[in-house]
Amino acid sequence: MPIDKRNIFIEGKNIYLKVLTKEDVIKSGWYGWFNNEQTCETLQKRYFPNSLEKQLEYWNELNNEMIGNKKIQLGVCKNKSSKILGVISLNNINMINRTAENSTVIGETEGKNIKIVTEAWRLIFWHGFNVLNLNKIYGGSISKSTVDLLCRVTGSKHEGSRKNQVFKNGIYVDTYLWGLTKNSFNKKYFHFLKKK
Repeated sequence: MPIDKRNIFIEGKNIYLKVLTKEDVIKSGWYGWFNNEQTCETLQKRYFPNSLEKQLEYWNELNNEMIGNKKIQLGVCKNKSSKILGVISLNNINMINRTAENSTVIGETEGKNIKIVTEAWRLIFWHGFNVLNLNKIYGGSISKSTVDLLCRVTGSKHEGSRKNQVFKNGIYVDTYLWGLTKNSFNKKYFHFLKKK
C-alpha cells in the first residue's frame, strides 16, 4: 500500500504514528496478531479467536471512542513504509484528572525492535503531555522486563504490582505497574520528533 500522508498523525525520525483506517484492518496483519501465541504471550489476549469481522467491529467501536475523546489509537510504521508493525494507544483519557493509560502491541517481527518501540512510546507520550496537556500517563504489564525497559527509556517510575491479577496460561500472574508524569518526561526525549 502506498503511504497516504493525510493519515500520518505524529512523525518521528525513524517511525511515524498513523490514523488507522478500514483498509489497515483488511490488508494488514492486525487481526491475526491476536491469534498468535508468541505475540500474545504477555498480553491479555488470545482467550478467544479473533477474526477479520471482529477486528472490523473493534475498528468501528474505536472510531466512536476517538470521536468521544476517550482514546487515541495509532498504527506504528517505519518511515517510508506503509506496513503497520503494531498499534499504540492512550486509553481512558480523563480530561478532569489529566490522565491516560498507555497500551502497546507490536505484532510484526520487524517491529519487535527496541529502537522502534522506544520511539513509539516517546512520540505518544510527547503528544499526551504537550498536545493533550495530560499530567500523568500510566500502564502495566505481566512482563516485568517490558516495564523495566519502559521505565529506563522514558523516565517512567515503577508504581508497584498487583499480585495474582491476570489468569494466563493456566496460572494467575502478577501485573507490574508504572507511571510517568509530565514533569518527569525529560526534554531530552523530544529529539525523536521530526523537525518541520
